[in-house]
Amino acid sequence: MATMKAAVYYGKGDIRIQEVPVPEPTGDQVQIKVEWCGICGTDIHEFHDGPVLVPNVDKPHPITKATLPLTLGHEFSGTITKLGPDVDKEKYTVGMRVCAEPIITCGECKMCKEGFENCCPKLGWIGLADHTGGFAEYALARQFRAHHIPDSISFEIGALMEPLSVAWHAVRVSNIKMGQTALVLGGGPIGIMVLRVLLAIGARAVYLSEVSESRKALAIKSGAKAVFDPRQVDVVEECKKASVHGLGVDVSFDCAGVQASITTAINAVRPRGTIMNVAIWEKPIQISLNDMALGEKWLSGCICFADDFPAVIAAVADGRLSTDGLISSHIEIDDIVEKGFNAILNEKDKHVKIIARPVKK
Repeated sequence: MATMKAAVYYGKGDIRIQEVPVPEPTGDQVQIKVEWCGICGTDIHEFHDGPVLVPNVDKPHPITKATLPLTLGHEFSGTITKLGPDVDKEKYTVGMRVCAEPIITCGECKMCKEGFENCCPKLGWIGLADHTGGFAEYALARQFRAHHIPDSISFEIGALMEPLSVAWHAVRVSNIKMGQTALVLGGGPIGIMVLRVLLAIGARAVYLSEVSESRKALAIKSGAKAVFDPRQVDVVEECKKASVHGLGVDVSFDCAGVQASITTAINAVRPRGTIMNVAIWEKPIQISLNDMALGEKWLSGCICFADDFPAVIAAVADGRLSTDGLISSHIEIDDIVEKGFNAILNEKDKHVKIIARPVKK
């Protein structure tokens, strides 16, 4: 049996570089030779606090039946190397350059059948709910989850299509209109990507709240109208002063996920404005429903993506959506713990996205 190198997750603080069997495609799966895979904030949560989304041994994932240990990684790109027996051979070919849309869904529930697969009650992710994640030499994806990337998009940038699709989806479901204004809370990877998507779709002005100096600088470079440090200014008042009628921004996006950020996100939005929660929360928080009711504001949430990859790939390919400066470090999988996970945990202000490759070149 052929083997490959992989970063295998055993639980909190325990990732091991091991030789594991090369996964063989079955049904409508394609085998992908991984070129690059990004480290996601979700991966960091698993490493630091987990297992969180990764199924523990006493509760396998309902679709894949996977449990610990498993290979992490869900933001990956590469080349198709093998086709399962049920793959459409005219549409998918060996050698095709692809990125993976990593969600795992049942395909049978009401949400899946209505096109809202991201709301499937059995939702899972490659690299979090199965054994063949992207921090390995080879990974698997169902054929319709493998999206062709043109030659103009490098494999490194191809690994960004997943987090960019998260940002694209958040902006799309917020229903923000061209010419409107927005506030983004948090200048981490998703916050910066939401900022760039907002500008790509024609937002008139986007403001960002952030405390890190390096992230402030990247936000300005990315096109933010202004960056507010909540330690130094009242972000709500700054948004009101910047708005035409003194009422606040049209839409806010909480990408920070702390009590102060959601409170600011609610109060910085104008009456009948929208608050989008993009963050994943570690614990319950308090929200003043009076602040929502008295202005008829709308608070909504979003999760991952739903048919967003093609639009993101097209926007990156034609230059509408910039990826400049989003990759802060390239590493090898051999060094993924020290130069990847620990680097983000200990020096998160220095990094936007760290990507890893399984084979040295």
